[in-house]
Amino acid sequence: MTQHPAVASHPTDLYADTEMACLAGAKAALYRWAATVATRDVDQVLALYAEDAILVPTLSNQVRDCQDSRRNYFENFLANDGLVCDIQVFKKRVSRKLGTVVVGGLYTFVYRQAGEQRVVPARFLFTFERIEAQWLITGHHSSIEA
Repeated sequence: MTQHPAVASHPTDLYADTEMACLAGAKAALYRWAATVATRDVDQVLALYAEDAILVPTLSNQVRDCQDSRRNYFENFLANDGLVCDIQVFKKRVSRKLGTVVVGGLYTFVYRQAGEQRVVPARFLFTFERIEAQWLITGHHSSIEA
């Protein structure tokens, strides 16, 4: 039995559905990351990263490429009192070849340091991949806006 051409599934339709699901998953993961940072719970933040994720953090010049080095950074960064992350702008892209979603944009960190409020506007670039049924961060670069 042959399908009517109007009913047949096209590879581009399948890609479009997959692309939408990937973009939705990555967007949710990005906002989950920002909300989790505000909890200041190091273990919960680290759970959002793949084991081999690369972190180029906002307030450090050291590239972090393993769980221990990421833990070291977040133990210090999340210790900032009143820390919140506000995502202002982001753009997203799905890789057709690798199934990786890239999300880049602008966010602002606000926290108290030595009794003073500090506002740190920064740029970011995340890569997300679906690993073991969850969207995890595989790459994260963040730098202070000039």
